[in-house]
Amino acid sequence: MRRSMEWTEKGDGERPTTTYRVSLFSGVVHWQRKEKGAEKWETPKLLPTDVWERLIEEVEKRYQRRRARHEDLLLVRSSFKNAPKL
Repeated sequence: MRRSMEWTEKGDGERPTTTYRVSLFSGVVHWQRKEKGAEKWETPKLLPTDVWERLIEEVEKRYQRRRARHEDLLLVRSSFKNAPKL
């Protein structure tokens, strides 16, 4: 995948508004996260399951429109299965 994917999740009582950026390069899923008001992006070690599901949805949508490769879709699904989650 050439470009990174980015989306914003609205905050609720516990979580602040958070922007996620994901890039797929060389068989690695690279996450970045930035909370509202923060100056720098951080690389999270653990992510909630709903964030992983959102990434899978985004890659599936791009795959349907031929904006992502099948290998990217398989990479995200396998990374989701193997990654530690909150």
